[in-house]
Amino acid sequence: MYRKQDLKFLQDIFDRSSNDIAILYGKRDNGLDGLVTDLCKDKESLYYVASEVSDKLQKELFAGELHEQTRSPIFPEDDYEKLIDSYINNVSGKKKLIVFDDFQHLINTNPTFINFLSNLLFEKIAPGNAMFLLVCDDVNWTERDMVRLIGRKSSEISGVLKLGGYTPTQFREEFPDIPLREIIGIYSVIGGKSSFYDLIGSKTTLHDLLIDILAIWTEPQSDRNMFLPRQVREPLLYNTILACIAKGINKLGDIHEATGVDRAKLSVYIKTLIDNDLIAKAVSAKVGNDANTKKGMYIFKDRLALFYYRFVFPNVSSLRLLGPDRFYKKFVERGINAFIDEYYPAFCMEQIRWLRDNGRLNFKVAQIEEYYDKSGAIDFVIVAVGGSVIACSCTYQAPHMSFKQYEDVKTAVRRNRIPCDNIWLFSAGGFDQKLTMTGTVTPGVNLIEGTEQRLR
Repeated sequence: MYRKQDLKFLQDIFDRSSNDIAILYGKRDNGLDGLVTDLCKDKESLYYVASEVSDKLQKELFAGELHEQTRSPIFPEDDYEKLIDSYINNVSGKKKLIVFDDFQHLINTNPTFINFLSNLLFEKIAPGNAMFLLVCDDVNWTERDMVRLIGRKSSEISGVLKLGGYTPTQFREEFPDIPLREIIGIYSVIGGKSSFYDLIGSKTTLHDLLIDILAIWTEPQSDRNMFLPRQVREPLLYNTILACIAKGINKLGDIHEATGVDRAKLSVYIKTLIDNDLIAKAVSAKVGNDANTKKGMYIFKDRLALFYYRFVFPNVSSLRLLGPDRFYKKFVERGINAFIDEYYPAFCMEQIRWLRDNGRLNFKVAQIEEYYDKSGAIDFVIVAVGGSVIACSCTYQAPHMSFKQYEDVKTAVRRNRIPCDNIWLFSAGGFDQKLTMTGTVTPGVNLIEGTEQRLR
């Protein structure tokens, strides 16, 4: 599944009366393959997946695919120009779509290929006859190396689309009939990974979805390195680092102690994981006394990867032995609410962004940022234009948010010297009686219950 506006973006480029080059990149599990497949429908198209081979063999493989897909008479010894030109200028006269998937493998062995495509389209092919779509699932390579390789030819690119995951708001809009509590739970596990959305129906619960995912991972052919970047050479060390962070060992020094890996080497591995959107360095909002915030922590950015490394990776033998249902009851059931609780502040932040973007707030927002308070009392802050701060605290798994949690937030505000005018409290299960009364009579205290968190 992918966002429909992404298909429209590419279709609009194809519908132009010009020749075009477009770039599509992003994670496969954000719907990359489905988007390419649907774009090719009802078009004269050629789809080629480049391989990590020599340039000579690459051309031979391309020629073979060209013949297989189009049944055009070809001469394998011809160069790319003749091969592509013969396809584009066939008798149909319709605009052709030529897709080069895993394009990084082609350009790495033939750095001038992008120049060749440009020269071919804009000098030798009649306008309106062809569109090249360059597809890559290596986000780091695309944003770093490819930009450098394209250089001055970047002005000839008709469009660039980075395929991102669904936001909580978009996920809610995609499944409007699922109860909010289930929406929070499901999204906290799979996030924007739309490749799993096909498993979801209007009555799907988090439990249902997790059983389906666990069943996929139960299969003997399931790859234990599925979340690692394809190019890594030492999965043992990467898995060890991710397993440590999943257990809460999340500072460089602590990871060093736990793994025995040299700090300098460890930093390189961590950078690779950051570049591939698996983890991120936690950055706290700069309000109040910065000395009272947690620093130097690494956290999972990929929620499904965190679920895997926390619950499945250390118990994969049991998963295959017990099967999905019994494994869920033994290893997942007791910890899943705490897992969701960790994500719940991000969901609440999305709610505030939605209110801001839809003009539902009576003040202008300068920033909405996570706040890593050492006491853990404050989850995020809303900073208004002008500098005043709203301290926010969230709870998902507790039956009710307690008055004590409100007092803990007030204490943290004072200790951290935050210029705070208001306290907003978010609870999926409501509030205890004393806190409910406090919210009624105390100016600046805003209680937001789960049933009030509408994202549509």
